Amino acid sequence: MFFIGIFGIDQAQKNIGTYNNAICPACGALTRFEVFRVYSYFHVFFIPTFRWNNRYLVKSSCCGSVYELDPDIGSQYEKGFSPEINDQHLRPLAGYPVFHVCPGCGARIESYFKFCPFCGKKIT
Repeated sequence: MFFIGIFGIDQAQKNIGTYNNAICPACGALTRFEVFRVYSYFHVFFIPTFRWNNRYLVKSSCCGSVYELDPDIGSQYEKGFSPEINDQHLRPLAGYPVFHVCPGCGARIESYFKFCPFCGKKIT
């Protein structure tokens, strides 16, 4: 936060909803996406005056991967519509996790395993 006297610049995020029954691009699990709007704003006496740098982010509940959402889809979602969120609408921000999810038992295992150490199923 940048603060001088009675005004300043800050950043905020607003949770605008969830998107259920999605397939996570990082681990391939059936998951829920949390959709956020992140922005910077200028405030006077801690009252937001104007905003800029609006971005929409999506966080998967299975592995915690974070993606930037297409701004058109994000603004539709914020207005109350329910557009479908596909892989082409997402751009990874923090990279993919270093683990996979076993299709047999759902355990999180490291990416270098060829077979699940818990159930023995082959990892694809």
